[in-house]
Amino acid sequence: MNSFFMDWNNDKEVISSMEEDIMVTNADGIIIKVSKGSGSHYGVEPESLLGESVYDLERKGVFKPAITPEVLKKKKKVILVQKAGSGKKILVTGIPVFNETGKIDHIVSYSYDVSELLVIKEYLNSVEEEMARVKSELDLLRNKSIKMDGMIADSLAMRNIAETIRRIRDVDVTVLLLGESGVGKSALAKWIHQNSTRKDGPFIEVNCSAIPESIFEAEFFGYEGGAFTGAKNKGKMGFAEMAKGGTLFLDEIGELSAHLQAKLLKFIQDKQFYRVGGTKPVQADFRLLAATNKDLEKAVESKDFRQDLFFRLNVVPLKIPPLRERKEDLFALIHYFLHSISKRHNRERQLERSLVDHLLQLEWKGNVRELENLMERLIVTSTSLMITKEDLPYEYHMQGKKDGFIDYEGQSLPAVLEEVERKVLINARKRYRTTTEIAGALGISQPSVVRKLKNMIVNTYFGMNIALKNSRANIAFTSNAGFRRG
Repeated sequence: MNSFFMDWNNDKEVISSMEEDIMVTNADGIIIKVSKGSGSHYGVEPESLLGESVYDLERKGVFKPAITPEVLKKKKKVILVQKAGSGKKILVTGIPVFNETGKIDHIVSYSYDVSELLVIKEYLNSVEEEMARVKSELDLLRNKSIKMDGMIADSLAMRNIAETIRRIRDVDVTVLLLGESGVGKSALAKWIHQNSTRKDGPFIEVNCSAIPESIFEAEFFGYEGGAFTGAKNKGKMGFAEMAKGGTLFLDEIGELSAHLQAKLLKFIQDKQFYRVGGTKPVQADFRLLAATNKDLEKAVESKDFRQDLFFRLNVVPLKIPPLRERKEDLFALIHYFLHSISKRHNRERQLERSLVDHLLQLEWKGNVRELENLMERLIVTSTSLMITKEDLPYEYHMQGKKDGFIDYEGQSLPAVLEEVERKVLINARKRYRTTTEIAGALGISQPSVVRKLKNMIVNTYFGMNIALKNSRANIAFTSNAGFRRG
């Protein structure tokens, strides 16, 4: 049991001279001693507390709850928060004073105003809640913006692709990657492998257009020793066997001949194969990914690609849009390549703002591959820390002059800004499906998008009416946005 002993006669004067808020009550709850600082938290003079009962003071609302009853009840030190009549929060500590027989004679209490501390605590709690909310939003943004081996997923189209991969990563379903040359099909195939259950297995990439047809079967399925002239005596393992337990990626699959398409179809259907010159079947154990820059559906229609093989491959098709259609990814890719290539060549480089703006206006017909090649060229050939527009090859200077130029000669600034806003809104309407998506992309509220689009339509409508009235042709504007002659 905690106890507090004191020589009462010697300590009374000490207590009365102290500036802190200290009070002494007897076992009946009567205040018998106060310090100079007593009562300051409650808005009363210290002398007025002498002889008062803490029970009466509690009923009058001077403070609540009284600490003396709690100490008498628990017979040990008690700490609690009182609320003063003024609204202040007071931290009070009560200590029992025992006599020689073990009974409580007095209770000594001292207090501190903790109102400011409680406000700080509430503020910290609110900050913690806000940080938790921000953290969850950052986690969401990290999921939406995925970067791995040059793959950027900031645009809506790439986020949808990333989400599809998350849904299928635990199953060995065949994925067909479609898109123009250079959009990043190989990088995305590696990304799929690294996020699959087979990530610890090998990733075997086969470029179907780079292997001559005459040796494709031997390279793909392998061969036994002495199977043909020039074959190794011990034979050779093929790509299909090397991919055991991992992922087999067939790039440029649209370039396969009809003969090899038939071989591949049987291989996919049977889940086994024979080495060239072999008689023992080898079981296939891998996940199949394929990619092409050709339109396989048109190739099927023209009989250049087997329909049955197309259906085998086209289980989960992922069409990667060209870089010119996902400008949101372009900015992130520029900085990704800047840092990764600079690190690879041990050259610290920065990009001038005007150069970045210029790069964002280019068409990038070679897609991500073209961008990566240009960034590496700029980094290794530039002679200063800051890479500027002057460092660009001539052909990239000429491209930028054709695209995105606004003729502001003879126009007021409001007119130029209105024209810029109109073009931005038109492009956003083409790219996004809803006004909410447009708002998110442009960094404004959804009601602002609706208002701006409405104003743009109204201005266009009245502009057309003025032009029609001034023309000699009697043309009426119909409700279905078409024209009819009057």
